[in-house]
Amino acid sequence: MDRSAAYRDAIRRRVCSPCLDGRGDGTCGLSGRACALDVHLPRVVEAILAVDSHRMDDFIAAIEAEICADCESPGSGGTCRLREQGDCALSTYLPLVVDAVGEVRQSLTDTPIRSN
Repeated sequence: MDRSAAYRDAIRRRVCSPCLDGRGDGTCGLSGRACALDVHLPRVVEAILAVDSHRMDDFIAAIEAEICADCESPGSGGTCRLREQGDCALSTYLPLVVDAVGEVRQSLTDTPIRSN
């Protein structure tokens, strides 16, 4: 299995199952727009892997700088409309995404991500 598939599969296992937009069978139930995790997955993984920290705030800052800066759903005052409404899976489930990326990274390199 290649690295990108490993990250995608781990994120789907960790995030898509509990996601409120999921259909219960692991597929996405979003209609009218794509999930931010699907659209930005390679960049999300890169941003998370670039963080060397124990603080979730550092992961949030990395995602906001790398992904949210290009968001197509701007809200009022330069914020994200989807994030404000709790409709951005990347924002809502970021701790689970960080854990999934860390799980794969550790299995591939034996180097954990410090997210605790």
